[in-house]
Amino acid sequence: MVGAAQAAALKKGRVVKNGGRPVTEMSLVLDALFYRLRNCGPWRDLPSQYGPWQTIYGWHRTFARTGLWLTLLKSFARKVGNPVVLVDGTHVVAHQSAANPVGGAAAQAMGKTRGGRNSKVMALTDRKGRLMNFMVVEGQCYEGKHVRALLPKWQKWKVVGDKGFDSDKLRKELERLGHVTCFPGKKNRIRKVSYSKKLYRVRYRVENFFCRIKRWACLAMRRDKLSLHFSSLLAFAAVIDWMQPLKRF
Repeated sequence: MVGAAQAAALKKGRVVKNGGRPVTEMSLVLDALFYRLRNCGPWRDLPSQYGPWQTIYGWHRTFARTGLWLTLLKSFARKVGNPVVLVDGTHVVAHQSAANPVGGAAAQAMGKTRGGRNSKVMALTDRKGRLMNFMVVEGQCYEGKHVRALLPKWQKWKVVGDKGFDSDKLRKELERLGHVTCFPGKKNRIRKVSYSKKLYRVRYRVENFFCRIKRWACLAMRRDKLSLHFSSLLAFAAVIDWMQPLKRF
């Protein structure tokens, strides 16, 4: 015979152990994370069909600490054979719920800009615009400072970026490591630089990636206080993006 509590738990899609707390099905946890990624509400506002919100948040915190989604993302990135990579950054405005984290905003990659408190996502994508690596930094940080840390070390890359990466120091540093740079020069440059216009034509695909992930409300506006938790959601969205067919390469 199944008790009333066990029957209710089974109806909600949870497995019940004899004499113990019901175990939430992993498919239900993923559905709840997907829902929160899409809607960006407080954790306690998750629909009751997903069970206790504390359980879902606990799984999210576990995934973040173990780096599950980032590990999956890197496994996808290792399948990239083309050496062309695209780099760029985008701002994510911080919601008031993310303000005043323990240890200070700077420790959680939130800075002050003219647009208010925000973070910057530095992204490295393949030629097709699929995320390979990323960093979450303070909103006012210079993007070129983080390019080297984004590049995977298993091969040499052709790095494509916009005029914001126009720096002789950055070019020399990347070329010293064996990479090829494709950054157009700024208009006020005294000494003109050469770059491949053919390669530069595909740079828009990293912008397309930002457009796709910002359809998720949790990534269009940062609600998480901890940078680790926000990064975990970003990696989760990138894994979903990898599994979606791209119409045009």
